[in-house]
Amino acid sequence: MNKKDYYEVLGLKKGASPSEIKKAFRTLAKELHPDKGGDENAFKEVNEAYEVLSDTDKKKKYDQFGHQDHGGGGGHDPFGFGAFRNGFGGFQQQHPVERFGDNMNLLIKLTLEEIYTGVKKTYKYTRNGTCTTCSGHGGTDIDDCATCNGTGIHTRILQTPIGMMQQQMPCPTCSGIGKTYKVQCGTCNGQGTNTIEETIDVEIPSGVAEGMTFVMGGKGHGIKGGKCGDLLINLQEIKHKIYERSGNDLKLNLKVSYPLLILGGKVEVDIIEGGKIRVTIPEYSDVGGHLRIQGKGMKAYRQDQRGDILITLGVEVPKTLDDDTKAVLIDLKEKLEKNVGAIEN
Repeated sequence: MNKKDYYEVLGLKKGASPSEIKKAFRTLAKELHPDKGGDENAFKEVNEAYEVLSDTDKKKKYDQFGHQDHGGGGGHDPFGFGAFRNGFGGFQQQHPVERFGDNMNLLIKLTLEEIYTGVKKTYKYTRNGTCTTCSGHGGTDIDDCATCNGTGIHTRILQTPIGMMQQQMPCPTCSGIGKTYKVQCGTCNGQGTNTIEETIDVEIPSGVAEGMTFVMGGKGHGIKGGKCGDLLINLQEIKHKIYERSGNDLKLNLKVSYPLLILGGKVEVDIIEGGKIRVTIPEYSDVGGHLRIQGKGMKAYRQDQRGDILITLGVEVPKTLDDDTKAVLIDLKEKLEKNVGAIEN
């Protein structure tokens, strides 16, 4: 069953100020209170909406993610333990929210050649891993927390403008884990984690692109009484010496001599898989003209196809000339100017 938008429940627009949220809650709570003949289910919705929107952190998460299985029945509560519950219609006890350690990030820089072929890389890094001696509990002789009876939840009774309310918080004794130990682990000193050196092999498939992120589950930091976070592998493309990547195509600025542009001919071009191919320059090509070599670009990610090489033609201007070459160019210049003049006449 889909939940109503919390702002809609309170009759507000997204972005309402704290004072507007508080005012709307008080008005609706008094109107809907069961002791005054109000609708009990609607009253519960108003309480839940106010609890989230009145808390800065929870409101921020809600504005970003909306409802994420944020419901009763003991399900996962993305906003933590702080949800208000009223005493009408019974209260269903929740189980501790599963805890995860922090994620870690690894930046992998790849050449175009490595991206074309795919590559395997080995890395070493340090992280907080789950203590193997106590299995991450922080000690031995594990038992349910006596304070919260293994739920990880501490319930407080609060006096509000509309009556007594129940608020759930992480148990202060077990920090919401739901378990305690009698003998502290000597390996991790009760922390549940140790600093470990991790060695991983990262298989990068061909055709990946900068900005892609791959996830290695459970390879991030550990946390006491919970599971390890993930290792997020971020890809960065190293600038190539001659090619610029555009999707699966490779762009190349190719400078050739002026006579070759006019007369046409063949030149050799490096290709990404190694080796060279011969490219035909048509007669009377323009500076800035384009050529396309099909099927010689990058491999597509998880597809059996390749992009093209896109060539933009330019002129290679010599930095120095000997006297004989300069004389030839002067003679050519004069002939071309006469030829152009004859065409114009």
